[in-house]
Amino acid sequence: MLEKKLMDKKRKTQEHQAQFTKNSSMSVDPPSPVSRHVKWKMAHTKRYGQMTSIVAQEISDKIVTNNLNVS
Repeated sequence: MLEKKLMDKKRKTQEHQAQFTKNSSMSVDPPSPVSRHVKWKMAHTKRYGQMTSIVAQEISDKIVTNNLNVS
């Protein structure tokens, strides 16, 4: 269910961006799969943006730090 929700959000974002660009093929192409770390973070986040536990927050911070170093 979470993966479907994230894919729908990605698809809507792509369609919205395609409206403002002249590249119409952008809305036709399916979005890339949702990354595992994004799904993990969403699964461990409460409704109002808080993490489910202190340990989950620490792991989330490490994920963010590692992704910044990779990019």
